Amino acid sequence: MSAASSYGLDRMPDIEPSVAALVLSPGEALRPDARCPRPQCRLTDDHIVRGYNTAARMGRIGNSMSHLILALSQTLQASDVDPSVRDLSDASLQAFGFMTRELGRLMSSLTLARRQIWLAQSPLLEPYRRALRTLPVVPGELFGPAAQQALERSLQVTQAREQFSSLRRGQPSRLRPPAAAVPLAVPRPFSRPPSRLDAGLAASTIKVYVAAISAQHNRVDGVTVGSHTLVTRFLKGAQRLRPPLRNPVPRWDLPLVLGALSRPPFEPLQDLGLDVLSMKTAFLLAIASARRVSELHALSVHGECLIWHPGDTGVTLRPNPSFLSKTFSTAFVNQPLTLAAFSPSSQEMGPGQDGAPLCPVRALRRYLQLTAGIRRSDSLFVCHTGPRRGHALSKQRLSRWIVGAIELSYSSGGVPVPPHVRSHSTRGVAASWAALRGVPLSDICAAASWSSPCTFARFYSFNVVPHHPVASAVLPTPSQCP
Repeated sequence: MSAASSYGLDRMPDIEPSVAALVLSPGEALRPDARCPRPQCRLTDDHIVRGYNTAARMGRIGNSMSHLILALSQTLQASDVDPSVRDLSDASLQAFGFMTRELGRLMSSLTLARRQIWLAQSPLLEPYRRALRTLPVVPGELFGPAAQQALERSLQVTQAREQFSSLRRGQPSRLRPPAAAVPLAVPRPFSRPPSRLDAGLAASTIKVYVAAISAQHNRVDGVTVGSHTLVTRFLKGAQRLRPPLRNPVPRWDLPLVLGALSRPPFEPLQDLGLDVLSMKTAFLLAIASARRVSELHALSVHGECLIWHPGDTGVTLRPNPSFLSKTFSTAFVNQPLTLAAFSPSSQEMGPGQDGAPLCPVRALRRYLQLTAGIRRSDSLFVCHTGPRRGHALSKQRLSRWIVGAIELSYSSGGVPVPPHVRSHSTRGVAASWAALRGVPLSDICAAASWSSPCTFARFYSFNVVPHHPVASAVLPTPSQCP
């Protein structure tokens, strides 16, 4: 059959580059045999192509048969035959026409199905997908020339909506080039980071997305995705639009929490249940060591990992030997945690107390005594309720214990609980107070597993100096006034 491709009877049309570029990289989108990037979609697409090609062959065979039937009908009309024979020939032509129409509908449905396969993998919104999916079927083409026009119109609508929204918010609209000047073939790996920025993620989080895409995606223009000029410019812009912000002061007050830990409901220690005792022990270990939650979670009560000092003067804790710290360095591998017991004076001890209320060694000893009967794991912290009673505690639950101690300290004193308290903040608070009290930065970094004081100064340093120290030192209190 001549000119079969113009009638859509040759084979399944190729995907247009303007649409393929929404899913594939520019180099792959320009290939005539572009294929779906996802394996499952590629398999479905291959089956649709085979079905269409089979229907196209049936159409070509049917076209030849129609010519034969038409020639037979003309021969019968020229000869003197029974009229019923000519009627049978006409009925055959009519039935063949119905079959050809249904075959065309089948091929049209397969074309729409392949459109859906490709559009489902694109970053377009559903209204734009629907507009491309419902374009009229053009024989010999998958989307047709109307697809380029539809993409340009959708881009113009998006830009107009953004400019109108900025005007409603009272912000100057950022004019963009006209839609005709904007390339529609946007590489697929470049479409996800901007969408993540619109979703409200921080610039540092978007860098993680870029690193993951760059590790798995092919090179674009001869370089990795993370090194591409478009990506580096975008990351710089994201850094300027969303600079990293860090609160210069901690969200919670350490003296307030320590004061609450010395009073009920955290004292007397002998009367505490496992729920409150667990929170107090976890918080005291976290604030006294400036360790990460993962490092506290790895501490073990095995005989070689838990060593009590003579005379109950302290304790040395070691993590499980299989634990790998976040900072993988020989200086921080299996780093022991040594805590000294407090020796309070009689004035510091309240009624019913058997030691310093803020002594982590005292709280740890009491915690081990109460969990000895239920312990089924060598992990220091174990669950005390539920079906996992006695088994190792998860890091998430340990974090909630630390936060719970802070929140209970505030609520027990009638003070509003600060929002967004994180267990990781104990590292910065502990290190900041230690620096204020004159502890050398080298010792602080060694305790917190920081390789450089710059890490502390950049990410963990808080301003824990009392408010208005100059005014407090200069202005007298009412009791000091003459």
